[in-house]
Amino acid sequence: MGCWLNKSVAEELVVAYAARTLNADEEADFERHLENCDGCRELAAQQRAVWSVLEEWRPLPVSPDFDRKLAQRIAYTKPNGWWQNLFRTWGWRPLIPLAAACTGLAFAFLLKNDDGAGAPAPANQPGVRIEQQVEHALDDMDMLKQIGVDAAGAKPRSSQKI
Repeated sequence: MGCWLNKSVAEELVVAYAARTLNADEEADFERHLENCDGCRELAAQQRAVWSVLEEWRPLPVSPDFDRKLAQRIAYTKPNGWWQNLFRTWGWRPLIPLAAACTGLAFAFLLKNDDGAGAPAPANQPGVRIEQQVEHALDDMDMLKQIGVDAAGAKPRSSQKI
């Protein structure tokens, strides 16, 4: 047959019973309950065993100069170099994404295709490079006309007198 007490209430009663903090009426009621409930009886026996061990336990004595020794150990700091303090506080984690980004940029720069400007013209098409230069020069002239600069090297229209 199951326990009619709520689990949290039963646990509180068992702890209070083992600690001997229940009043006489509550203790008598709980002892009557223990006669009929195996679960609570087992829990109470375990709790009594814990309390008996705690009552027998004696802490080790603390040395008289414990406070002084503790204060000395807290006050003592091992001298470190500035670089050790930097890496201890800042850490290596932020450097990993930064290194990955720099590596990616370096590869992109090295593998960049610059339209063959540095490469020699193919042997079977000698005029390709000259055609590209002429096309770039015409594009540059169109751009200069759009911003108002004369092709002969005159001043921009915005600075000419009207």
